[in-house]
Amino acid sequence: MVKFGLGITLAILLMACGSNAENSVSGNYPIITTSPVEVVMDSEVVPARGITEIKETIIIVKEALETSVVKVIAAAPKKEEAKAVISEKEAVVVTVKKQKVEAIVKASHDIWNILTQLNVTPKGKVNYKGMKAELSQLTLYLSHLNTTPPKADWSENEKLAYWINLYNASTVYLIVSNYPTASITKLNGGKPWDKKFVKSGGKVYSLNQIENQIVRPRFKDPRIHAALNCAAVSCPKMLNAAFLPAKLSAQLDQQCYAWINDRARNEVGPNKLVISQIFDWYKVDFTAGGGIIKFVGKYNRTKIMLNPKATISYKEYNWDLNE
Repeated sequence: MVKFGLGITLAILLMACGSNAENSVSGNYPIITTSPVEVVMDSEVVPARGITEIKETIIIVKEALETSVVKVIAAAPKKEEAKAVISEKEAVVVTVKKQKVEAIVKASHDIWNILTQLNVTPKGKVNYKGMKAELSQLTLYLSHLNTTPPKADWSENEKLAYWINLYNASTVYLIVSNYPTASITKLNGGKPWDKKFVKSGGKVYSLNQIENQIVRPRFKDPRIHAALNCAAVSCPKMLNAAFLPAKLSAQLDQQCYAWINDRARNEVGPNKLVISQIFDWYKVDFTAGGGIIKFVGKYNRTKIMLNPKATISYKEYNWDLNE
């Protein structure tokens, strides 16, 4: 098993702040504590009696990133006493309302970034044994995404990166929770994409709902088909990194280039295309962007000019596990 060091510990601390107080103490995921930065709560917002009902909470502090130390303490009953614990320059005041802590950070994809770097090859092969060994970290990441769903003030890239990472991490979770298995199609009676197990903002979705009711209609970007991973050999390769808002467009293009120029998945000639069935299943998405041939031509690295009337046929899909 790969042992996580300081980097992933800090990532966990960062993500914990996105949860509400109830989740923070429910045992849904582990809380890592060291010392000596403490929690500040605003007792003017909530009566002391209400604050004391919340057992523990966590706060991100600037110095935590430098000293790598965070300590979880019981909430101070009075604002004055709480402020005496730590100055405003060292911490962000946590506002507590109705026994819940408002999220003060957006979703962090650090854990998923590390997990994929450790367990996904540059060619997209997934080490599911390695992922299973770190199931607790994967569960922690998914729990974090559940408590930090997209908000209206997030950028489009932040929202899309969130949903792609949630989809891919949930797919891996489904596999490792049932590993070993020869194919994702062996799960849930052959309909793994209809299984409702993916949590976001307290709601429960299936993989199909995320893809077809959220990602496709809201973002209308055909490149997402090179990013969402179905854990199969014929699926576009898994990215060995998390999708990040600041890099998202470049990462989507990178995935498209890799997908289109992989002859095992797509064979491109000037007058004939033998390509992935994904283009057939989601033809409407590519038509909206100018058509399949235009999309393939944009990401085809060869100097071949594609005939706009080139014939198109589709490869048989291999659902064996992409390991």
